[in-house]
Amino acid sequence: MEDDDGCHGGDPGRLLIIGGAEDRRHGAPLLERFVELSGGQAARIVLVTAATGVPDEMHADYERVFRRLGADQTIPLRLRGRSDADGDDAAKILQGATGVFISGGDQSRLRALVGSRINDILRDRLSAGGLVIAGSSAGATAMGRTMILGGERPDVSAAAVRTGPGLGLIPKMLIDMHFGERGRLPRLLSAVALDPDHLGVGIDENTGILVGQGQFEVLGSGTVTVADAEHATVVHPAGDDDPITLFGVRLQLLPRGCIFNIETREAAIGPAHDRY
Repeated sequence: MEDDDGCHGGDPGRLLIIGGAEDRRHGAPLLERFVELSGGQAARIVLVTAATGVPDEMHADYERVFRRLGADQTIPLRLRGRSDADGDDAAKILQGATGVFISGGDQSRLRALVGSRINDILRDRLSAGGLVIAGSSAGATAMGRTMILGGERPDVSAAAVRTGPGLGLIPKMLIDMHFGERGRLPRLLSAVALDPDHLGVGIDENTGILVGQGQFEVLGSGTVTVADAEHATVVHPAGDDDPITLFGVRLQLLPRGCIFNIETREAAIGPAHDRY
């Protein structure tokens, strides 16, 4: 069951959504937070590398980092297609996880997970509590009901963004990644203009949002950009290549420590703390 704010009811688990290129070498604070939330030394982390073309290398890299951060169990979830995503082996691996990490790569490769048995297990376990799900880069944009698959044009138009169904773990958000570094504001604005009910959330590199209990906190070294077109005026042109008329969009820039209430769509500066 989902509440109206797009988060799951009951005592939900948490999502850590990272904009990509997170620090894995010098302290790795975002990944350290993930390991801590997953149970520290008792963590049993399942690593999903379906988005990358080099899954063994990706697994070895993250396994080294997680082990250095105190988690001794990192189990690869190898998915070659939809049959694996619906299979008993994958389901068995996920049932014992305390943390699931979905790596970066090409998000179009993650479409095999959408609507699969794995997708259902992740959603159910997140709702039940006791599970932390993290995603970086491609794994980040897949968290929403709709995920951004591509688009690099400088204008705001229907042709400037390609989207497809996502995992639906946080239904009312459109997540974009590598945001400031790759100048993706036009792409995010195009996405929310096409679907104004969704919040557009652009996450810089080495930056994340920790989602739980109807809000998120910004972590890391960069900024999170929230584009809210719920009350904006949107006029769609006849052609997909023509610019969309869009005004009254609300933009909010949130550095580390800021809190965003998903239900009210209001931001606040969080209490001072030393956490990354």
